[in-house]
Amino acid sequence: MKARTDQEIRLLDFAERLARHTEDRIAVHIHLSRLGAHYRRAHHMRIAMNSFELLAKRFDGQLFMMSNNDLVFIARGATPSEIDEVVSRLRYLFNEDPLTHDDTQDTGRFCTWYDLDEEYDAFLALAGSMKQQAEINRERQSELRKARKASATPKTPMRPQHLGRLVEQIASMDISSLMRRQPICAMAPDGTLRPVFNELFVSIGDLNRMVMPEVNLTANTYLFSYLTQYLDLRILKALPEIESAVPLSTSININIGTILSPEFLEFDQRLRALTRKTIVLEVQPSDLFADVGSFMFARDFVRNRGYRMCVDGLTHLTFPLIDKQKLGLDMQKLIWSADALEDGGPDRRKELVDAIRRTGTSRVILCRCDSEDAFEFGRSVGLSLFQGRLVDQRLSEANANRKVA
Repeated sequence: MKARTDQEIRLLDFAERLARHTEDRIAVHIHLSRLGAHYRRAHHMRIAMNSFELLAKRFDGQLFMMSNNDLVFIARGATPSEIDEVVSRLRYLFNEDPLTHDDTQDTGRFCTWYDLDEEYDAFLALAGSMKQQAEINRERQSELRKARKASATPKTPMRPQHLGRLVEQIASMDISSLMRRQPICAMAPDGTLRPVFNELFVSIGDLNRMVMPEVNLTANTYLFSYLTQYLDLRILKALPEIESAVPLSTSININIGTILSPEFLEFDQRLRALTRKTIVLEVQPSDLFADVGSFMFARDFVRNRGYRMCVDGLTHLTFPLIDKQKLGLDMQKLIWSADALEDGGPDRRKELVDAIRRTGTSRVILCRCDSEDAFEFGRSVGLSLFQGRLVDQRLSEANANRKVA
């Protein structure tokens, strides 16, 4: 398995060594990672790799199986038609998957071709991006393993006495040390990302580790809800000064009960004295449906003051159930999940896509984007607003490049 995770490094090394040896070489990138989970089993991957064996021997070929199951094949002296014979057999092997339908060399849905004599730079960029994405995925897997290991150590569920101590400790803390910002970006047709606003939130994980690591803060739904309402009040107190110093608008997660509290009125007055920027208020579906009447009252109250309302935390199952028009929402957040799109097959995917289009593609934020697949799905249905780790990474790289330039 370790060899598989090293394939991206080997591909990039090979691509760099080809810089002066591109003549008469062709490369093809076969996007097997886009297949449904059913067609990405070990025996499918073995057959796909073996399909190139004879071609590799005839044309000094190099085959790389990426950690995401994509195949990259490079050959010297082979004609496109000779390579396409193998690619066509793979299309036939996976012909029941929608990925292979209506695919051509021009669309590049199933595979992308490179004439290295003319497209070497593009191929080198591909190799670099695949290595980068593999590193992101490995880091993510490492974090998941750490999280599973941590969760394997039993924690005490939060009890009232824990909550009381926690609130006392938070009251004496500088809450800004726990605040995190993550940008929501608009993606241009050329893939360029432009920050539109920032989500400001308190990291519950950091709070848990810093203050009460032996206690599971989320185990008791009611006590955790009280904790988040208390954190809301701390954020409302700190936000006006923070917001006035930041050029972009901000979104915050907030409980509906907090919006209806006297503290929110005080916050609104202080905020208006310092800035006129739009604030997006994000509420959870469970909070919304726990008391729809209170939500509608809170919605009208804040919209009259210039705020925008967003429902956060929607999955592929719950997104189609939300009627943006009836609820009077400005925006909705959809959690990206590659596996979720395969749950229920093409009918479930169509239901989700139809719901996105009814909502309005400019009003949906695809969040938790940590792979190119998230960008690809979002753009395929017309979305332009993205949030997540890969967005953060792209922005950091763009900023670093600007500094170098």
